[in-house]
Amino acid sequence: MKRRFRISGTTVWFLIARFCEPFFLTLAGFAGIYLLADFFDRFDDLMRHHGFGWLAVEYFALKLPLITAQMMPVACLAAGLMSFSMLNRTGEVLAFQALGVSRWAMVAPLLVLGLVISMADFGLSETIVPQASRRAHYVYMVRIKKWHLVGVFANRKLWIRTLRGFLSADHYDASSKVLEGVTLYHIDSSFKLKDVQIVKRALWTGHDWRLEDVTEMRVKPDGGAAYSTINEQSAGVAIGVRPSDLGLLRRDPEEFSLSEINRYIHDLRRKGIDPGGYLVDRDLKFALPMACVIMVALALALSLDPAPRNVSLGRSFVLGIGIGFSYWLVLGFTASFARGGIIAPWLGAWTPNLIFAVIAFALFLFGEER
Repeated sequence: MKRRFRISGTTVWFLIARFCEPFFLTLAGFAGIYLLADFFDRFDDLMRHHGFGWLAVEYFALKLPLITAQMMPVACLAAGLMSFSMLNRTGEVLAFQALGVSRWAMVAPLLVLGLVISMADFGLSETIVPQASRRAHYVYMVRIKKWHLVGVFANRKLWIRTLRGFLSADHYDASSKVLEGVTLYHIDSSFKLKDVQIVKRALWTGHDWRLEDVTEMRVKPDGGAAYSTINEQSAGVAIGVRPSDLGLLRRDPEEFSLSEINRYIHDLRRKGIDPGGYLVDRDLKFALPMACVIMVALALALSLDPAPRNVSLGRSFVLGIGIGFSYWLVLGFTASFARGGIIAPWLGAWTPNLIFAVIAFALFLFGEER
């Protein structure tokens, strides 16, 4: 019977060091490529609005936390492939096997490290990323592109100043250009409230808003109120804003923390509004960080072998890019299906993780049997 030895602490730290070296290198490389692509994507806007200089530096620096959080799973995959490719080339994996160190013993420390990275990714996404992303959005739209800020996103509602008064809305869907729960406050020349118009739903047609279920409350001189249901076509009800004005106020999923998006979903449901894609975004806040440990497991299953192999680092890097692209491709499909209501939100967020975890486990068992 073949004797098995417990892996020593020195060996554990050796494996962790071998993993961390390419991890930080590839994370920095992917972040740099992402920033370079974002720079060229926004080059025309920066040229048109004279945005080169410290404002551009501030904007791209504020994007770094989000980029780092998004690139961690791919960096874990590339680091796992590259580190064990180097160990295989030098025959160190074979030496571990000859000493009786099992494959599971070598994998366990790195899986724990992957779990730690997942937790760090989640913590980064919950603390620094929302604040930095909101600030980056403001710097780009207001300070660089010189858009005029006519409203705020406060208390989970949109508040906008219009020519005739103020507007509040419960929710704005940028993809379908739909406003939900609109309230128009009209004031007179003496800044007194003249009337309030409540609109259940407003859809942008390309030229104006098509309104549904419009109720008007007119303020009488004696302070009373008169309610009536009006026809927006004949009454000429005008919202007074365009989708471009709302684009500055809309918050992307990365600008919400988990507690904020939970409160926002609860608020929308309380008002009878379908949260839609926000349910998917909430599940993705858990699923995407967990992808780090899954990518570590997949990399080890692909590269760990008891016999040394002449696998180049370039091949491992390209393999990591290919698998990472496949993960994001699958995630794009499943998330789109979930946002469209075809599948459940949790299934759209977690399906890629489940698929790649099963693949990693199957490959590892296949290598053990071989």
